[in-house]
Parts: sequence; structure tokens; C-alpha cells
Amino acid sequence: MNELCRSIQILNNQNATPKRWMFLILCIILIVIVQMFAYRQSKINTAVSDCLHGGKVDIITTNNSFAQCSEISEIRRNGTLSLKLKGRLGNQMFQYASILGLADRMNFTRIVIDGGNDLLSSFQLSDNRVNFTRISTKGRIINERLCCAFDTRLTKLNNTEDAIVNGYLVSWKYFHNIEKHIKHEFAFVPRTLSEAKRIKHGIAKQFNVTGIKSTFIGVHVRRGDFLDKSNIEFGHFPVTKEFITRAIQLSIKMFGNETIFVFCSNGIEWVKDNFYNNSNNWKVAFLGGNSAAVDMAVLSLFDHSIVSTGTFGWWAAWLAGGTTIISKQQARNGSPLSKQFVYPEYFPPKWIVLDHI
Repeated sequence: MNELCRSIQILNNQNATPKRWMFLILCIILIVIVQMFAYRQSKINTAVSDCLHGGKVDIITTNNSFAQCSEISEIRRNGTLSLKLKGRLGNQMFQYASILGLADRMNFTRIVIDGGNDLLSSFQLSDNRVNFTRISTKGRIINERLCCAFDTRLTKLNNTEDAIVNGYLVSWKYFHNIEKHIKHEFAFVPRTLSEAKRIKHGIAKQFNVTGIKSTFIGVHVRRGDFLDKSNIEFGHFPVTKEFITRAIQLSIKMFGNETIFVFCSNGIEWVKDNFYNNSNNWKVAFLGGNSAAVDMAVLSLFDHSIVSTGTFGWWAAWLAGGTTIISKQQARNGSPLSKQFVYPEYFPPKWIVLDHI
């Protein structure tokens, strides 16, 4: 600009002709255009560099960096993570929690779940990434290697592509990074929670328990279908009386003689035959006639848990928190089912794993 002023002065001193003035005006216009272009280009570069995800992008003719980042993110994160639910309530809870945990790890913003009536009728699910509908036939299908273990391959998917995960995903490691979120998702619907609280209040009244000093322990005993020949041959292991007895004895050592044990089972008659009239005068109560969701809700309200086998009891204990004693024998040794387990990835680290011997 200083040079421009000197040029003007020279022209004035030399009584510049109209042509010289015309040339001077054109120079001024050219300088202004060049400066405006440089300023605009610097704003564009700044906006692009502000995008959180980095990388090479096309030049975008807008000065709104937030809009640019949103558009680039949508381009880069347009994949869908899908899963078709299978099994009953406990299995479906693992699949739901695990697919959310995987989506969180890999920044998938769209999740499709095929099925889910049991989940939707039991819990107040609210994750806005999830759409319950049929999954597309398009997309890369990834089958889990083992049903009761953590598969690291499933944590390395590309979030710009559609991926369909096939498996039960039974491992706490899939969702330990978002445990608070999962507990929020598995808040029982009001009618189920209200019924569970009514049942717990009735049990407390049965033992004349008031206040917060009493200790309740939920005991889940899986039998029923695990006694079928085909399930036994596959490796399912019906829990023994000896395990439950040892778990109760250990609980009394930890929490005192006034502890109340509330049994829930799909073989409740067997449980009553073995623990109703016990010589140790343990305080016991039994659940029966409820839906699966109500039974799980009741168990989740107790202080601690004893779990035999199966995913239903696993989730009841996980939701309850507190101390959990679980059977080490989740499958018959040497069976096809036993080969599906990696136990450190099935048992949460703080749970007490008790052998039957």
C-alpha cells in the first residue's frame, strides 16, 4: 500500500494524464481482488483444519466449520452395525449390551437390531442409535468364534461399512466400557418394577424385617430345560445341592445368620424339596408364578446374589451389584459346550467363583 501511495504522488507531481489515472485505478482494483481472494482462502483452510476427524477433504465453499465437520463426519461414519437377537431374555440382554459396547468402541452411530419384543416389554430402552427392525441382507457378516468369550475381531470393524454381527456375545468385556449406560438401559418398565417391589415387601413382612439392616440374597437355580437329554449331552450342567449349600454357608459367614435367601428357579419344586425344611434354620423364601422380567427385577433388588448357571441368573446378579457367588461349573467338562467358554471373560473379575467340590 505504501508503494501505491508513492505512485499516486508521482502521478500528481507529473500532472498525470487521464490514461495514467485509468491505469492507476485498474491497479487498485486488482490489488483489492487479490486481497479478498487470499482472505477467503485462509478462512476455508481454517474451517477445514478445525474438523475433529482430520484427514484429506475436498475444498468446501462455506465458512461454517461446524457444518463442514458434520458433513464430513456423516460421510465417514455412515456404516450400520446390525444384529439379529436369539435366545431368551438373558441371552438377548447380552446381545443388546454387547452390540452397544461394540458400537461405542468403533464409533458406529447407527445400530439395527432384529427382534427384541422381550427386551422392549421389560426395559426402558432409550439409546437413540438403536432401531428395532429387520436387518438388511447387505453388509459384511462376522460370526463370533465362541459364544461365551470375548472376540477381539469384533472390535476392529470399519464404521464406514455395514457390518452384521452373528453370535450370542456372552462376555462382560464387550460392554465394560459403558457399564453405567447399560444399567440405565436395563431399567425395568414401571409396572414390572412396581410388582417386584411389592413382592420384596411381602417377603420382608413374612420375616418381620424392617429398616435397612437386613440382608437379602437372591439365589437363582437353573434346572428345568437343562435336565433335557439333548442339553445334558451338549454340556449343560444342572447345579447341585452341594454347591448351593456351600454358597449359603459362605454367605452367612460374610453377612450373618439373619440373612434372608430368596430362591428363584425354573425347577422350584426341586429347590423346595431340598431347602424348605432345612436343619440349619436358614431363612428362605421362594419366588413363583411370575414372568421372567418380574423375577429378574425382584432378584435385582436384593443386596447380593448366588448364581448357578445360565445367563438369566448372571444378569440378575449383575443388576443387583453387591457380592456375587457363582458356580465354577458352567458346563460339563469335555463337552461341546465347555469348549465355548473362556471363563475369565465370562466371570466378572470381582465375582466369587465357587467350585462344587
